[in-house]
Amino acid sequence: MQRVKTTAGAVQIYRSGADVTRTGRTELAGGVNELEIMGLSNSAVIDTVKLFFPAGIQLADIRFRHGADEEDDDRESVKIRERIADLQKKTEVLELQAELWKENGSFSGTAKPDLAEVEHYIEKLPERLNGLYEEVNSLKKEIKLQQRALKEADRLENLPVITAVLDAPGAGTYDFEVQYHEQAASWAPVYEVHTDAEGPLTLKVRARLFQHTGEDWEAVKTSLLTSTPSGGSLPVLDPVYLNFRTAVQSSGSVRRSSAKMMRNMVYEEAMEDAAPMMMGAMAGTAQLQRIETSTAETESSDTLTEYSLPGTKTITAGTKGTMADLLEYQLPAEYAVSAVPKMDVRAYLAAKVKTQDLPEDIHGTAGIYLNGVYAGETDITADLTKDTLDIPLGKEEGIQVSRTEKKRKTSEAMLKNQRTTEYAYELKITNGKTKETEITVTDQIPVSQDKTIVVEAVDKDGAAFKEETGILTWKLKLEPKETKTLNLAYKVSWPKDKTLEETHNVPFCPECGARTYGQKYCPECGAKIY
Repeated sequence: MQRVKTTAGAVQIYRSGADVTRTGRTELAGGVNELEIMGLSNSAVIDTVKLFFPAGIQLADIRFRHGADEEDDDRESVKIRERIADLQKKTEVLELQAELWKENGSFSGTAKPDLAEVEHYIEKLPERLNGLYEEVNSLKKEIKLQQRALKEADRLENLPVITAVLDAPGAGTYDFEVQYHEQAASWAPVYEVHTDAEGPLTLKVRARLFQHTGEDWEAVKTSLLTSTPSGGSLPVLDPVYLNFRTAVQSSGSVRRSSAKMMRNMVYEEAMEDAAPMMMGAMAGTAQLQRIETSTAETESSDTLTEYSLPGTKTITAGTKGTMADLLEYQLPAEYAVSAVPKMDVRAYLAAKVKTQDLPEDIHGTAGIYLNGVYAGETDITADLTKDTLDIPLGKEEGIQVSRTEKKRKTSEAMLKNQRTTEYAYELKITNGKTKETEITVTDQIPVSQDKTIVVEAVDKDGAAFKEETGILTWKLKLEPKETKTLNLAYKVSWPKDKTLEETHNVPFCPECGARTYGQKYCPECGAKIY
């Protein structure tokens, strides 16, 4: 029986799984031939294996065996084990010789050793021992090489084997292909956003390719598919029943989600209200350019997109991934500087991109590069309920922000049975840059969730005010080295027999998680807020 090795020639990688095409060449005699075709991995789906031979060759039978025939003494692993055993015997002999040379050097068994013989032996001993040690070290290195080869041979012999019985019209050399679906492969998108904070954003879409078949795919033609083989059952609608809702407490996961959403709320409000402005690019021209592969050819159908990578790729098994460049987009962007002194005394630069300009299939986390310098990462999944996506680019150097509490005074009105606390804050924004800068500053006053708690804005200093959220927004234009001072004051009155609690997260709907801003019913799903 003839054994034929195959090599991976082309792969189509899904988000999970891959279709592999392997190639081989074999000598066939005229008439019936039986072949053992090697190369499948343990994660190959055997039921998907297909053989392709030139026209005229008939497939009489095909069988699959998992692992080598234990009775086959012609296996490579058997030969390697024999070589290792032979090398180990030679090593033992040489080590024994070295011990004997050292023992004889003592002349303990000789009554009257000849002085000339002793001197000759002592002169010859180092040379002989060094020679023996070199031979031993060389043999041990060869043993290690053979042990690695044995490990690989055992791995290969435990892989599935295709046994094919072929009827050839005549003797000759024939090329053939094996195609099958591989489970231990996948790819994941990697996004990068590049900007100079002046022109359009460059959105790079890259791919990280993984495979754990145990074999390196060397110089294979590669294409990536955006779908995953999922089998075939159509979705079925189950009945939907209506009933009265029973009041329930918000789950812990909803509360945790609400708190996280609140931490980002003030910043989101600031960016929604920020005036678009263009920022100057950093000076300097790069002498070197980043080396990138050519982008892929893209072909889309109704159900998937296929990226055909140029040339060939070597996809190493068991690594953290092989990178490939797919395509890139140029997205119009506007840039704004914003500050939220209550939460952070630093100002931040952000890019604003229209949601409609984002590709539909882009969703996930992207690395941000500002003037070629890594600035962190952010989620670039488009929120279709918003017109724009804000992409934070990092701290805006040269802008100093401070927020100082100037007043906190509590008094009681005996006749009204009320307690009142007055608050006053001073915000300072300094433009330490050498050019004019526009900045949006955001702060807030608390929002009452009870009619007996009265919040009154005393001094908004010209800020735009959203009553339902308590968010105040100032849009400032600062000359170089200019400082502007903003004042914020408000007071809170409540029944003095009650304890006032200030929380830093607004209510969220326990049903859908939407922000409710103190409303009794969710504006999204209509659920009652308890």
